[in-house]
Order: sequence, then C-alpha cells, then structure tokens
Amino acid sequence: MSATIRHSSLPKLAQCAKYESNPVAGPHAERGTRLDAAFRAFLMGEPVPVELSTEEQENVMWAVDTVRDLADGGEIEADEVNLKVNTPGLSHVGTEDARCENENMSFDLKSGQIRSYYEQMAAYALGNLERQFYEHFDPQRLEESTWTCCLLFCDQREFTRIEFSYATAKAVVDGVLEAVNDPNAVATPCQYCSWCVKADTCHARTGPIVETLAVVESQPTGVSLEALKAGLLADPERLGAFLTTNAIFEDFVDDLKTKAKALMKTTAVPGWKLQEEAGREHFDRIAIVSAAVTGKSGLDDLVANCGGKMTGTKFREWCAKMGVPVQEKQAIVGKDIVKLVADNKKVRKAK
Repeated sequence: MSATIRHSSLPKLAQCAKYESNPVAGPHAERGTRLDAAFRAFLMGEPVPVELSTEEQENVMWAVDTVRDLADGGEIEADEVNLKVNTPGLSHVGTEDARCENENMSFDLKSGQIRSYYEQMAAYALGNLERQFYEHFDPQRLEESTWTCCLLFCDQREFTRIEFSYATAKAVVDGVLEAVNDPNAVATPCQYCSWCVKADTCHARTGPIVETLAVVESQPTGVSLEALKAGLLADPERLGAFLTTNAIFEDFVDDLKTKAKALMKTTAVPGWKLQEEAGREHFDRIAIVSAAVTGKSGLDDLVANCGGKMTGTKFREWCAKMGVPVQEKQAIVGKDIVKLVADNKKVRKAK
C-alpha cells in the first residue's frame, strides 16, 4: 500500500516518480474546490454554498447540462458522501464529482487549462469496477464490464470520455505504483515541477540551472548564436537536453519575475521597471445575447463564434453596425495588471 499517494497525484507521478504534492493549496486549487462545490449543488438542486462570478456560473452550468445529457436519463449521484472511491493499491480514498451508475460512468470537473488526467481516471475506474465486483461477486461481469470517466473542462467547455476495462485500469495504476516504489527511481523534470513541494530543492531542477549559469559565465565574447543553434540542431540528444533545461529555466525565471515585481515596490532593479496596464474591457455572453436579440440578426452565429465574450471595441462596432444601443452598464473591465519590462533607457546609460 502507498499511504501517501492521492488519486489526483497519479498523473504527476506518471511523469516523475519522485513527485510530492505541496500541502499548501494554491489559488488555482482553491478555485477548483469552489467550482466543485457549486457543480454538486447545481446537480442536486441545492443552494450554491460559494460565490461565483457570472462567467464561472455559466461554465459550471455548462458542465451540469453536459452531465445530464451524458447520463441519458439515468440517476445522477452528486452527494460527496456517496462518491468515495477505494482503489486497490491506494490507501487514500478518492472522491468523484458525480456518478451515473446506470451508465457505468463517473464525472470529474476540471478548471484551468486542459491537461491529461488519464492515470487519475484509471484509478477511479478501477475502484468502481472493483466495488461492483464485491457487490455482485461475478468474475465474468468484472472481466466484461467497462467504466467510463468523463472529464469536464468547464473553462473551455470541452469534455473527454475515457473508457476502461478492469485489466487496462489495473495495468495503468500498477504501472505508476511500480515506478514510485522502484528504489532506483530518479526525479524527472516535467510540467508539474512547480506544483511539487520539492520544486526549489530537487537536483533535477537545480542542477541544470547551476550548470548552465556556470557555462554562460565562462563563455568568451564573440560566441555566435547561429553556430550554437546549428550545433544543437545537428545533435538531437543535445537538443533534447537543452529544451528540457530551457523548460526548467522558464519556470525558474517566471517565479523570479513575480518576486521581482514585489521587490521593486521598495527597491530598484537596474535595467527593469514596472509598467501598469489597464484591465481589458469586454462584454459577456448575456450582453451579447441581449444585443443580438435587439438587433434581430445573426444571433446564432454571433453567440456561437464570439467564444462567450467580446472585446469592448468589437462589441461597440457590432452594435453600431446593427443599430443597437450599447448598454454600458453591462461592460466588464478586468483587473489592472503590472508588468515587469526592460528599461531600455537605463540599459543604454549603463553602457
């Protein structure tokens, strides 16, 4: 048994056997928990226990409608108490977001960017098929049955269905556990590094940065970047290693930029400055539909092609073309942002 492995960690562990979840939940994880709570409440017809923006509510309702369509009239279980999943090999008890037993189907709401959650879904499928076996004690049914996991990417309004047999789901989960328990396993840089509690100390990340900085500092002047590119492209192994290191650097630099912006509120950083930009204005789906109905033209095409929102400039141009008055109170202005940009004037003075 692997006591520390959560179902949600399996996709990360599939890429790096040394991955360890950060116990401190970040803003993205907190938002996901909030949307999950709203999703279950909408499905059960109960009051929503959290606050949602207009866009978040529309995205969650899309997921609710999608679940009802996929359930095809079957009963949908959305009570968290009844959605626990015990998976062989894991002592952690997982929790699905919704389930339709009639269709051998479970649902998982995902916010943020689209990622692969294949191994997590395999664990849910394995747990559900194992539960059904113990309920019926029918080996043939276990061998022939499949379980479908539906991923609902609410921010993009896209969904994916993955169907597992018992054998396939078990092979996936066992494969991850075998890699994790391998005494010779080593850390592997991947897209989940910044989420790992060891992100700042892992040698797989610190090593390439220290080594690369040392190489850069030792290089003579007059090095040709074109020659360096040509050399890398001529050697696929070196090219792959360089791109891996670059990915680590990008994460490292992004974190430095975030901390530099906080530092520069009180301390100057030579060659850099903070630049404020006003939040972008847009009109959401409700405003667009309202204007389209008033204009009585192109409603379906407009709503289908606008992606759910339209910039203030484009929306006003469309309203002017259709002779529709703009309801300015419906305009939504995003938060102002502060960018870290190079201060070319200071760079030239330094030279």
